[in-house]
Amino acid sequence: MGIFDPIDLKGKLTLWAGAVAFLMITVIPASSSAGNVEQGEKIATTRKLGNCVACHYLPNVESPGDIGPNLVEAMQEYTMADRDDVAQWIRDAREFNPGTIMPPFGTNKILTPEQIDDLVAYLYTLKK
Repeated sequence: MGIFDPIDLKGKLTLWAGAVAFLMITVIPASSSAGNVEQGEKIATTRKLGNCVACHYLPNVESPGDIGPNLVEAMQEYTMADRDDVAQWIRDAREFNPGTIMPPFGTNKILTPEQIDDLVAYLYTLKK
């Protein structure tokens, strides 16, 4: 057939689309930043930063809170596909629970978007 053979073109487009999808899955992170786990742990466990331990259980923390969900248990419910939801819980949990007492860390600029990415990266290390 000629240079514009529709069957050949379709095969090439399918191959190209598959290559692009592979690159998007393996190379491009789910958000603009994958986050820094060590910084995220510092934010979560330092009472002057995120202060997550005031309300939530986190491992290896003296006197963790217990009025919010145990974050180790809560993270078992999330896959990497849920990363945006985990970040939204931190940014402003009122989207999921209008009556929450959790501070809107992003909306009120308590944490920067980068700090929220770091915190999410740390939370995903809690998955068993």
